[in-house]
Amino acid sequence: MSIFRIVLLFSFAFLFPILGFSQDPTSKVFQGGFLFGINTSQISGDNLCGFYKLSPTLGSFVRMKLGEKSSIQMELDYLGKGAHKNIKPKDSISTIYNLRLHYIELPLVFQYNYNSNLNLEVGPSLGVLFGSREEDNYGDMSGIYSSREQFKPFDLSITVGGTWKINEKWSFNIRSANSMFPVRNHDQKTSYRLNKGQYTSCIMGRFFVNF
Repeated sequence: MSIFRIVLLFSFAFLFPILGFSQDPTSKVFQGGFLFGINTSQISGDNLCGFYKLSPTLGSFVRMKLGEKSSIQMELDYLGKGAHKNIKPKDSISTIYNLRLHYIELPLVFQYNYNSNLNLEVGPSLGVLFGSREEDNYGDMSGIYSSREQFKPFDLSITVGGTWKINEKWSFNIRSANSMFPVRNHDQKTSYRLNKGQYTSCIMGRFFVNF
């Protein structure tokens, strides 16, 4: 069985019993629901600048209350990442570039209740890569015969964000996530000082729907 399937099965086995328990109106410890939104991303170290890659994100979450001011939240999400560049008339060389990375993400964040409407959060997120495609003017660059370095199966990120409570059922979250380690080596595994390879950077906006 692949690592991706093992992680996915473990996550479902852990999350779904708690999600069911969170629907119990007498429970004040656990709360769960679904989330959906848009992610903007870039790949640091690919000589392209800007969060131009738009991808969807959706999943489920479970929040466990620790005290009056704190809680822990775990999620099971799909998150699209990558990079994108269109042809621009001012470019000396006309170039199209499109990188799609598909991850199952497992964030675990500590939340601090700043006030009754705002939660601040920080924590790690483990991404498991289950698909990728890289294209330029000439087509697919990610085939089995490609000379480019392959993407690594995991992406460990640090996340920082905040959630604004709209009402008892809905809230809106903004989160940034940045790789702690390269998701792909540079070609020929070259590196220079702290530039060890390519890293993912994300800024996402998401709606949470509470049970």
